[in-house]
Amino acid sequence: MQLRENKQYLPKFSLPKNIIIFSDFNAALQNAKEVLIAVPSDGLRGILLQMKAFHKDFDIWWASKGFEVSTGLLPHNICEEIFGEDQKMAIISGPSFAIEVAENKPTAVTIASKNKGFSKYLAANISDQSFRAYTSHDITGVEIGGAIKNILAIGAGISDGLNYGDNARIALINRGLVEMQRLGVALGADNNTFLGLAGMGDLVLTCTSNLSRNHRFGLAIAKGKTISEAKLEINQVIEGITATAAMHNLSSKMKIDMPICTIINDILFNNLNPENAAKTLMSRELQSE
Repeated sequence: MQLRENKQYLPKFSLPKNIIIFSDFNAALQNAKEVLIAVPSDGLRGILLQMKAFHKDFDIWWASKGFEVSTGLLPHNICEEIFGEDQKMAIISGPSFAIEVAENKPTAVTIASKNKGFSKYLAANISDQSFRAYTSHDITGVEIGGAIKNILAIGAGISDGLNYGDNARIALINRGLVEMQRLGVALGADNNTFLGLAGMGDLVLTCTSNLSRNHRFGLAIAKGKTISEAKLEINQVIEGITATAAMHNLSSKMKIDMPICTIINDILFNNLNPENAAKTLMSRELQSE
């Protein structure tokens, strides 16, 4: 008997009856045309390779947010590498906690694709009175927003865990947005994307709510817990951890100044004391906005 409920991550919500549940990957793809992938970013390549081996044309979109750690590639780069640049693909991203979507609370997201017709088609088919999808052509910008906001949410959680207050949190969000824009523009994104739902929208939500697993992870780190202990406590995938490592490698290679994200990397991977990290950031050379 199927329970039709994710008791670990979304308890008390039954899946709609029109969703057919499969335990066999190939069976799930047998009659599929559009495939929505919702796995951690580091697992995306494996799923796409399985789909490639299926020797069938799919229209692909994903909800994965982050970089591939080993390569630093964004999801659409991975998809293009496997299926080619002409593959019809899109990302759905934005400020959308799953439990509030399940409760039919008003939510707005962005669907980005280089194929304008595809993004419009997906938006029309996924939107209803409680869930609204906007479209964008800037798949790179939307992916960068989804990756970097998780890193900054860890930083906001650390700040809140140290009781640094509202001023510190908004400073981190604002200056973190600048870092997001720097990296995104350097990778070819539209700067305006970062002022939208997939940029500032998702950033503010993730940095200010305890529904955010990355924010809760930061809180645990501020309390002195190790990465392993914090992950065990939260018991969910923390995309910001792998995104931090990948971002640091990428920004260092491209020589892009991202001091907040770099400090978060040093806290997580170089044993930098969080309180000393704050002092380091605040004592940097003064500069214009």
